[in-house]
Order: sequence, then C-alpha cells, then structure tokens
Amino acid sequence: MKKIILTVTLFAALFVQFGFAQNSEKATLVGKIINDAGQPLDFANILLLNPKDSSLVKGTISDSTGAFIFEMVENGSYLLSATMVGYPVYRGSIEVTSAQTVHLPTLQLRGGVALSEVAVVAQKPFIEMQNDKIVMNVENSAVAAGNTALEVLQKAPGVLFDQNSRALSLKGKQGVLVMIDGKQSYLSTEEVIRLLETMPANNIEKIEIIHNPSAKYDAAGNAGIINIRLKKDKNLGFNGNVSIGGGYWENPTANGSTQLNYRRKKFNLFGNYSRNYREQFNNMTIFRSIPFEGAQSVFDQDNRRNFLSRSNNFKAGVDFYLTKNTTIGALMTGGIGSWRDRSNIFTQISGANNEPFSQVRANTNTLEEWDNRTYNLNFRHAFNDKGAELTFDADYSTFDNPANQQSDNFFFNNENTEVATPNLLRSNSFSGVTIKAAKVDWTQPLKGGINLEAGLKTSIVGTDNDVEWRRNRGAEFVVDTNLTNQFLYEETIYAGYVNASTQFKGFSVQAGLRGEQTVSDGRSVTLDKQVKRDYLSLFPSLSLSHQVGKDHSLSYSYSRRIDRPSYQDLNPFTFFLDQYTFGRGNPFLRPQFTNAFSVNYSFKQAFVVTASYSQTDDAMTDLLEQNDADRTTYQTRANFAKFDNWSLNVSTPIPITKWWSARLNLSGYINHFQSTIASGTVDNQQLSYNAYMSNNFTLSKTLRAELSGWYNSPNVWGLFEARSQYAIDAGLFKSFWKDKASLKLNISDIFFTNNFRVKIQQDNINARIAGNWESRRVNLSFSYKFGNTEMKPERRRATATEDEKNRVKNN
Repeated sequence: MKKIILTVTLFAALFVQFGFAQNSEKATLVGKIINDAGQPLDFANILLLNPKDSSLVKGTISDSTGAFIFEMVENGSYLLSATMVGYPVYRGSIEVTSAQTVHLPTLQLRGGVALSEVAVVAQKPFIEMQNDKIVMNVENSAVAAGNTALEVLQKAPGVLFDQNSRALSLKGKQGVLVMIDGKQSYLSTEEVIRLLETMPANNIEKIEIIHNPSAKYDAAGNAGIINIRLKKDKNLGFNGNVSIGGGYWENPTANGSTQLNYRRKKFNLFGNYSRNYREQFNNMTIFRSIPFEGAQSVFDQDNRRNFLSRSNNFKAGVDFYLTKNTTIGALMTGGIGSWRDRSNIFTQISGANNEPFSQVRANTNTLEEWDNRTYNLNFRHAFNDKGAELTFDADYSTFDNPANQQSDNFFFNNENTEVATPNLLRSNSFSGVTIKAAKVDWTQPLKGGINLEAGLKTSIVGTDNDVEWRRNRGAEFVVDTNLTNQFLYEETIYAGYVNASTQFKGFSVQAGLRGEQTVSDGRSVTLDKQVKRDYLSLFPSLSLSHQVGKDHSLSYSYSRRIDRPSYQDLNPFTFFLDQYTFGRGNPFLRPQFTNAFSVNYSFKQAFVVTASYSQTDDAMTDLLEQNDADRTTYQTRANFAKFDNWSLNVSTPIPITKWWSARLNLSGYINHFQSTIASGTVDNQQLSYNAYMSNNFTLSKTLRAELSGWYNSPNVWGLFEARSQYAIDAGLFKSFWKDKASLKLNISDIFFTNNFRVKIQQDNINARIAGNWESRRVNLSFSYKFGNTEMKPERRRATATEDEKNRVKNN
C-alpha cells in the first residue's frame, strides 16, 4: 500500500507541472514599493543596474499595488534603483546567488534616507535540471547530512545501485564513469563503490550527472558520467570549516572533517581531512534449484554479514599565480582505510543429494586495507581575455589493496550432527594499481564566433594481483595450486581530440572527434594464459540546439562511447562465499561500444523532456555459470551480443507555495538483451520506470526541511530480473550564529523499504536472491565556519583540478 500511495502521488504531481513551471536557470525577483505613510506607490521606476558603470540591466515599473517583478535575472551583483517624482532616489545593492523566485524586502521612499544593503541569497534546490545535466547540490542539503557519497548518489534521479551485484546504473544502463573533481579514477567498479561507501557526504559540494559528454572527455562510460565535486573555498585570507556527525539505527556511524584555506593575491594554500567510522549489516538469502541425477537438488542459503569500515581521506595543495594569466599548482589527494566483513552462512540442502550432510555452515572473515594516493602538477595560461588558453595536467596515482580471507565450511545432517571433515580455506592477496597520466588542452576562439578545442592525453596503467589459497590438510594448511594465481595487466591509451562549437541564427552547434589507441596485455602467471589487444577506436560526437519561440527549446545529440573491462573483472581469481557459491573474473572479457542518440525539449528551461536510444555491442554484464555435476554456482562477467536501451525522462520544478517548492523526475526505459551464451539463448526485455520527488520547505530564515522519495519499478539486466525498490527520506537544517554554524538532522529510508529481490531463470539455472542492509539510519551533524567569510567573486581560485572540474559539462 505504501508503494502504491507513493507512486500515485508522484504521477499526480506530473499532471500539474505545466501550471507550476518556472525558470530553473535564472532568478525571478518580486518586490513592493511604498511611501512614508506605508501606501503603495504606482508607476515608480525600478531599475537593475550594473554596479561597475551603472548601465541598465533590466527595468520595470510598479503597478497599482506597488508591486514589481524582474524575470530571468542571472546570478551576480546589481544596484537596485527606485525613482518617483517628488521623492529622492533610492539605491541599494543586491547579490543574486541562486535561481529561484525571491521576495525582496519592501522598498520605502522617505526623507532621502536609503535602505541598507539588500542581499538576495536564495537556497539552491537539492536537485537542479540544467539542459541534459542533472546537478545535486549536496553541500547544504539536510537529507544528505551524515550519509556517505554512495547513499547520496542513490537519491539521484535515474541512478540505481544494485546491492547484490555491487553495480551502478543510470537510466537503466550500467557502464557509468564515476569521476572525482573531473578526474577519472581508473579503479574497478568494486573499488569505486568501496571508495564512495567510505567518503562522507560532508566532503561533497555537488554531484553532476552528464548523459552525453562531448569528444573533449574520455570516451569511457556508455551510460554517461557522474562527477563528484568536492568542496572548495575562494575566500581571501584564512578561513576554514569543521564538522562532526554521527548516526545510529542498529549500528553506529561517526564522521568528522576539517577544511582549511589560506589565500593571498599571489598564492593559495588549501587542504582538508576527514575520518569516517561505519558499522552496518547486510542480510541476503539465496534459493537455488539445480538439476541433479534426474531430479532437483535445492539449496536454501541464509547469509548474515556485518561490515566495519574505517577511512581517512585527505587533500593538500598549493596554487601560485605567477601573473594575471598564468597559474601553476600542485595537489595531493588520498585515502587510507580498512574494511572488515564477517559472514555467517547457513545452507539447507534438500531434494536429490548424494552427500551424507544436508546442512553447510560457513563462517567467512575478510579483512581488506587500502592506500590510495594521487599526485598532480598543473599549469594554466590564458593568452587573452577572449578565452584562448592552454592547460596541462600530469598525474601519478597508486592504489594498494592487501587482503586476507578465512573461509571455514562445516557439514551437518538434519539432526545437527557433524558428519564430514570441515573444509578450511585461508588466503592472502594483494592488488596494486599504478597510474601515470598526462594531458594538454588548448582552447582558441576563432573569427565568426567559432570556439575550437583540441588536446592530447596519455595514460599508462599497470596492475599486479597476487593471491595464495591454502587448504587445511590435517595439522597444517597446504597451498592449493588450483586456486592460487598471479595476474598481471598493463594498459596504455593514447588519445587525441578536436572539438568545435559555434552559434548562428539562434542555433548552437558542437561537433567533435576523439581517437583512442588502446594497447593492453593481461597475463595469468600461474595458469600461463595471456590476452593481448591493440586497437584504434574513433568516437564522434555531435549536438545541435535551438530556440523555438520565446519559451521552447530543442536539442539533439549523438555520441559513440566505449567501456573497457575493469582490472578486477579481467582477473581470473576465485572469491568464495562458501564452497558452493563464489565469484570469478574473466580474462577474455572484451570492451563494449555504444552509439547513443537523444532529443531534449524544454519549456522555459524548467520543464524538461529527454528521449534517448542507445545500442551497445558486446555488452558486458554479470552472468551466472552453473556446474550441475558438483552443484556449484559462480558469478562472472561476460559479453552479450547486443543490448538496446530506449528511455524517456521528464523533469520539472513545482513551486507549490512561497515556502514550499518541489521537483519531480520521472524516467521510463526499456532494456532488451540478446545473445547466445554457453547455456543457451538469451532474449530478455522489460519496460521499467523510476520516479523521484523532492520537497523543500522554508520554515523560517534559519530553518528548512526536506522530504524526498524515490521508486524503481521491476527491471532486467542481462539474466537478472530485479523487483521494485523504493524509499522515503526526511531532514531538517538549522543555521545560527549569523550562518556560521549549522545543524542537520535526517532519517534515511524511514519505512525500511529499500530491499532488493532478484530472479534468474535461464536454461538450467533457477535462482532467487533477496536481501536488505542498514539503509534506515538517523543522522545528526554539526558544522562551523571560521575565519574570513567575505567572498571575492572577481578573482577565481584555480585549484590543481579546477580546470578539469569546469570542463565536465554538457556542451
């Protein structure tokens, strides 16, 4: 019933969106002017002026009630001038910092005394729609407080996290490229998710979701790019921010962070540090029916897992402003932490069974540690004030991940008597990744309004994965050569691009071409298997946009993209849940290529509709393989011949009252997978949709509330058929001490409904998976700003990654 009510509410809001649509890119200023006696002044001249030269930006007159309005006002500083015959001129300053309808203080003309400075500071909505880019403003959100980056990302429209397969998808498509401050992480999907799980949301300024990047950006990510922009500071002098928070439901969490910045005219020193402690549970049940000796053997598995993670994240850097147009900088970022997983797995075996036991009780303990560091040098030179510039970045990154696992399997009959020798396994493993990358970008405006961009990039990645498994043999543990392995992988990518954009007669056009030469060599030392690849790929992109009348705009885009296998997906190692259930990599996995098309329509840049289609060849997806003879099942990655995705997305703001505004996002999509696999033929298709609605309530100048909910319908991915999921979150935000301090309280997944259920029915495979995790939690956090909080907007601080951050946008 809760699911039905939430779904009906979301769809009902869609039908009223036309009447409530407003501009999401520019502000609307509403005010009133009165005289000494408090009576309205009609036909008063109200002007918005440029503060530098008092030139006119916009003008209007008041009506019979003294009311006036300015629409389509861009962010920036203005002078507000009001004149009326018989009264002195009024002037005051205005700072517009966000795109919303803002009610100005009442203007009163009397005795030649001007009012004090007027500051228009509107709170940014949690979710903004900017053409084909969705922006989540995390920094001031009450809903995000106390959560991790992964938990906040799950609230993004169209984003789905599969807790079972540990994969992210966007509008029904996996293959999302996750970037941090505009930089590709080069980590595996599992490593990226682990990073997001241990990154406090307090470190994040905003999250950008970009569906169709231009040729200027790396061609990876067939579903698009998710760019997580960390907090930064542009203030002169010394300033900083400290925060501390915690959460609890069944297990505790705690986090703290500090951010420091010291800026002078010639240099800028900055850094931050955060620590995160998190305990959580993850419960999962797996039901499998396996053909065995002419009948069915049934495995009913119950898995209870407890996780404990500790992480330390840090960043330090310096920028030197050599001249007005030249900046050099250095940056170091990193994270150190550990992850412990304790699992108790009970498996009941019924039906056909040739073993003396009918129960398997497995205890698995895993301890992982990681040390991730990136060093960056950058250079930027602007040749003139018309946009001609040259930028250079060089990066060196390391990611070390030692781990050990203990897997003990004990065998009992239905009378709880141990009837077989335990199977005891131990492993020590190490995964190391080294990344060296350099890139140069050149931007040159040409005559006729053409903007030309070109660049080169080289990245060299090396990985070393080594695991040793030992099996109990009497009083000692002996190396198991069938499981022990070392896998080495090297990959070099040479890339170059050219991109041009221009505007003419109301049309905006962008066209680009990117080329990437990939040379890779994967080698299993123990198994003596080697896979080499060397291929050149071209990635064109094209977009066209234009206005249709005053309020309507259309845009069209095409891009070709690639997703290469992650290093862990290529790794043929075996990772155990118990002796009947495990995971394994695939060294023969091929890259997938996607051609994507989209059409976007917007009404007043507020109500946005996007229709898209993509076709992926050699689609990489999770696959279950089953051995009926020994009744084992393992999960791996494989290439499907073809994957088609059709999607339709609708987004609109809904300003319900002066103090209550909302945003609605609806996405419908069809996934269609076709392929021939070892066990037979796959032809899976499903119409699915997801909905997200956020509500923002301004209760006073210092108190705000948020209420949001999302729903994902049943969907398919390869062989996996997932059931619906939904959740509702709520939060409060209170500022005090002249906005220097804030307190945030929220509860996530209020009704504890964010559970996953998956079915796999393919040839001889019949499996059901269901589970939940600690998605419901109450979080409380406190934040305090200190030092100089006066902004200096006319001079922009370019951190070591600032240029790349700004380049992550939809062209």
